Parts: sequence; C-alpha cells; structure tokens
Amino acid sequence: MAFVFYDTETTGTDTAFDQILQFAAIRTDPELNEIDHFDIRCRLLPHIVPSPEAMSVTRIAASQLSDTSLCTHYDMACRIRDKLLAWSPALFIGYNSLAFDEHLLRQTFYKSLHPPYLTNTNGNSRSDALRMVRAAYLFAPGALKWPIDETGQPIFKLERMARLNGFTGGPAHEATNDVKAAIFLCRLLIARAPDLWSAFMQFSQKASVNDYALAEPIYCLSDFYAGASYSWIVTTLGPNPENNSELYVYDLSVEPESLIDLPEADLAQRLNLPVIPVRRLRTNACPVIMPVEVAPAIATGIQLGTDELNRRAEFLSCRTDLRERLMKAFAAGREELPPSQHFERQIYDGFFPREDEELMERFHGLPWENRPGIIQTFADRRLRQIGRRLLYLERPDLLGHALRTEFDRAVALRIMANDTERPWLTLPKALATIDAMLPNAPADEAAFLSDHRDYLCKRLAAARLAANRSGNTP
Repeated sequence: MAFVFYDTETTGTDTAFDQILQFAAIRTDPELNEIDHFDIRCRLLPHIVPSPEAMSVTRIAASQLSDTSLCTHYDMACRIRDKLLAWSPALFIGYNSLAFDEHLLRQTFYKSLHPPYLTNTNGNSRSDALRMVRAAYLFAPGALKWPIDETGQPIFKLERMARLNGFTGGPAHEATNDVKAAIFLCRLLIARAPDLWSAFMQFSQKASVNDYALAEPIYCLSDFYAGASYSWIVTTLGPNPENNSELYVYDLSVEPESLIDLPEADLAQRLNLPVIPVRRLRTNACPVIMPVEVAPAIATGIQLGTDELNRRAEFLSCRTDLRERLMKAFAAGREELPPSQHFERQIYDGFFPREDEELMERFHGLPWENRPGIIQTFADRRLRQIGRRLLYLERPDLLGHALRTEFDRAVALRIMANDTERPWLTLPKALATIDAMLPNAPADEAAFLSDHRDYLCKRLAAARLAANRSGNTP
C-alpha cells in the first residue's frame, strides 16, 4: 500500500468554522520514496474571518486572501478529492492530523457536498506522525533527539523536532515543507525504531486493532492529553454496542473484586473518580497499543507484576456480569452534547441517506444551471443548507437579485457581529486581537499585522453597507 503524507494551512484552529487555505500532499512508496506530489491554495470564503494569530504564524499575506487568481474553496475541494481518490487506496498520515487536519479535510468535503470520510473508507486507512513521535518518546526514547522546554518537558512541535534531528528543508508552516518534515521524522523511526513503526502500520487498520485487543489478555494502552503522556495496563471488556469503532477496556491497576458489590449508583460514581477503571479504545483512530513486556515505567499497574495483572484479567474474563455492569455504567455516564444549531457542527450527526449520496455524486457532474434542482431534492436538511450556500458562493447569478441580496446581508451580519455568543471569529474580535498584538510586535511583524488590520477594516466597512440593505436573513 502507498502512503499519502499531507498537511494544511488554515485560517485558524476551529475545525468547524475555519477553512483550509493551502493543502499539500506527497504520495510515497512503503520505503517513503516520493512518487507524486500535490499542492493547492484557495482564496478566503466571504463568511470566514482569518485569525490574526494564525496569519502571523503562516505568514499568509492579506493580499493572498482575496487573490482572484487562486481557485475557490469549492474548486479546491474538488481537486483535492480527485487527487486523493486517484492515489487510493493508501495510508494517510499527517502530523497531528487525527486531532486537526483530518477534521478540516472532512469539513472541506462536507461543505462541498462530497462524502467526508475519504481517508478511512474504500480501503484507505489513517495514522498520525505526531502520535508516532510521542509513542517513540515512551517506547524508543533513543530513536530521536528531543527538544526540551524550560521545565524540562519534551517539545513535540514539528518544526522543533525536525530541525533538532537534522531536517534542513524550507521554513515551517508552509504545507509542503511541513509534509517533508513529517516524512523525514518517519524515515528516522523506520530506521531506528522499526518495531514501533510496524506496530503503527498494523494498528492503522481497524480490524487489526480489534483482533489484537480481543485476543490479548493484557496489553499496554497509551494516549496523550494536554501535552502529557499516559499509559495503562488494560484488558478488553468488550465492544461498545452503540459504536462498532469502540472497545471498552479496563485499567488493571484497579482491583476488579473491589467493584463487585457496589450498587449501581456507587459503581457509576466510582467510574468518575481517579483512577478511572474503564476507558474507551477507538479502534479506527490508530491507538497506541503495545505488548505489556515493553510498557513504560509510567504505566499504571506495571508495579503489580505480570502474574497479578493476568489474574485480574482472568477474573474479569470469568465475570460476564461485572463486565456488562461496567460497560453499561460507563456508557450511561458519558455526557451527551446537545445538538448544534449550526450545520458546520452537525457533520457527525449521522450518515447521509443512500439516495442523497447518489444525488451528491450527480450534483458535481451537472452544469451549474441544473444543480439548484438537485439541492431541493436532498432529504437531509444539512445538504440542502450546504447546497444553497454553495450556490451563493459559486453561482450567485442563479439566485436572482433579491435572494442574492439576502445572502449578502446574512454574511455581513455574520462577520460583523460584536457579541461573544457567536462560535466563529468575527471582524470586531479579530480587530481587537490585532490591536492587542501590535504594541509589542517587532517592526516587521507590526507591518504585517497592520496590513491585515487594514484588510479587516475594509471588510468591516463593506459588511456595514451590505447589512443596511433591506431584506430578510436567509
């Protein structure tokens, strides 16, 4: 199977309300030799305000955001999808992609009426080079050099990791350069930590994770939260009946016999106290699972010894009633988030009907003049909303003057809102951020920020004009 390494540069860090401005990918063979590459940029969407902090990092100039020589967001989405499908099946790898870039890529497809799950369907799978690097710090610390912060903790930022370990490519926060830096680190892991690399290749496949976790009586599970690493010696309780991409696992540092006689209310309360006995293992998200023999010293339960850990796992294996009670209590205690009113946050609110998927495919093959009829026939309300916005963005002439004016006004009200309730970045918020950054900025940075400030002020003036036009918000 080929590999596809990819990276995005974006307007900000909100995966629902920001957008990709640059996408780059390199296709390699299993030895990570480059076979093909792809790089594309697009202009800014009219309803999105770029984060000043993000622009300062990526050095994307204000003039580029409205550069009409660049393709539209929709055109970029179509070209990315065509290229990735041509490269499939493949293993898709980014650096922090499972937490960020992949969600932006899914949103790009979703908001362009394409199926969003390209990287883990139809024979494709996914992994994350950041998770590999962090796992190397736990399981193969001699494989890489580790940049350290002022408190003595390792820094896993791509640029710092790559440069310290010998990468000499172009500047960071440019998508193609960041892809090359990730490939560079992965080549080092192949050479210096082959067992770890093999584990990541194996567990990039959901079926392999299931097979391993259901067959091994005990194993080490590791994960990373808020910059810290954690490991647990666990045994598998069973699958989540509501989600076939999740298993429930039990932290064997907690003696299972201590939970047998707890009433249901007390058991539920115990699952919310340190140390948490039950965790979920996402089988389709490249979990870090390793044999117990190589578990790091930080792994909870490691001090008990293999014999005691196996005894506890065997006890749970024989107590079906306790396993079922634990899984039921854990599932009942998980917080259900209320549904969002914004379709950008509804991407995971269920799959599209089969009929709608077929209509989505037809949509892209028709002349724009024929697409409004498709939009009206979608059964899924999200797709109708997305379709109407796409029509406004790509062919507003098909809407008619009155409806086009209404959309203009809606966009203006969206980006000029001056309250804290909007989940997206608005022009007043962005201007306030720049004004806070400017006093302490070096001269070259101040000039860069001032250009962005001028750009945002012009957008705010135009938005005020549009908002004052008559019409109802669509």
